[in-house]
Amino acid sequence: MDTRTVPTVEILSYNKKIIFHSKYDPIKEAQDWVRNALKLADSGKPLIIIGLAAGYHIEALSRVANDAIITVLEFNSQYYNWFKNSPFYNRIEKLPNIELYDIAALTDNKRESIFANLRSNNILIYKQALDIFPEEYTEAKEYLSSIQIQKKSFLNQSESMERNFDKNITLDDPGIKDWKNYYENKPMLLISAGPSLDKQLPLLKEIKDDGKVILGSVGTAVKPLIRHGITPDFVMITDPNEGTLPQLQKVDLTSTPLFYLSTAYNETIVLHGGARYVVLQDGYDKAEYMAALRKEPLIKTGGSVSTTLLDLMIYLGASTVGLVGQDLAFTNGLSHASGTPFQRLTQQEPGLVEVLDYYQVKQIASSKNLVIYKKWLERYAEHAAHLNLYNCTEGGAFIKNWQHLSLKEFYSTVQ
Repeated sequence: MDTRTVPTVEILSYNKKIIFHSKYDPIKEAQDWVRNALKLADSGKPLIIIGLAAGYHIEALSRVANDAIITVLEFNSQYYNWFKNSPFYNRIEKLPNIELYDIAALTDNKRESIFANLRSNNILIYKQALDIFPEEYTEAKEYLSSIQIQKKSFLNQSESMERNFDKNITLDDPGIKDWKNYYENKPMLLISAGPSLDKQLPLLKEIKDDGKVILGSVGTAVKPLIRHGITPDFVMITDPNEGTLPQLQKVDLTSTPLFYLSTAYNETIVLHGGARYVVLQDGYDKAEYMAALRKEPLIKTGGSVSTTLLDLMIYLGASTVGLVGQDLAFTNGLSHASGTPFQRLTQQEPGLVEVLDYYQVKQIASSKNLVIYKKWLERYAEHAAHLNLYNCTEGGAFIKNWQHLSLKEFYSTVQ
């Protein structure tokens, strides 16, 4: 297909017309793509490009990142074979730092070696490439789509994150290295603020009063808990935006430790009257630098406060964790539990998707972001066979690789 400058490629995939690169100026578009794609990447480290397209983005990246090894992966074998025999291949064939692969032709060992120790920041996804993924790579497509969405969110919030980081570090709060295995082998409940939290509050009060299970709460769930006489053992806040302010306003948690992500909204953090501990996150350059300087651990975030809290709990020594209020869906058409600052009706919201419900009997409404968190939890459990992970939400979405147990059964099991 001709453009105003150089030719590009137009194909039909799943009855949908796809044009790789701009219809006007593919070269300029490729340069813009590279500039945006490298904003979060680690300079000088290996890079992976997902998708051959017409190759202009590969050529542009090779020139800018000439000190990095660049691996290009194509998931559509038919397109890969066509590309290798097309004139577009001639433009990148002799580039010194480029390796092209058909993913289907790679051995398991080769795939593992490509992705070994590679951070998602250095996986650069050419968006239209996902549109031609064969059905057998649906799970890989979902994973890559989640990386795309998280990167976009990260870039949109990068200024506020940096501003919060700089302010939070000046608080001079301790990190978490002295908390390593503090709750070793003690069962924990990770309490989120999904709609199903409402029905769990009476039993959570009983569990708290018994004192045998450690309760960790996300900030949004704090007020519903306190209203029912439940003070969590610790709280976590991660969001860099001022929307978190209501979570700790007019709340007395002076005896409860607050763990907060280094980029969390500073004005919310300083509201807390008790002990505070800064959590440095994997994947954020400033936090990684500070962790190395202070000899602090890095915690995986997963994109949400609950996913971050899970990894923190494991660091704190938990080997048994139950999820409560972790709906990951809009149970009964609601976004959050009663009494939270954010509860809303969701039936008319755009972009709803469907997921299998907790009881595996029907499809229920969710959102793309919530599905991303669900997939993260599923992958986390898949690679943590040594942990006992339970979904005790009793509502919301089914989470693959987690054991689904009622909160009452969980409580009986861990006593």
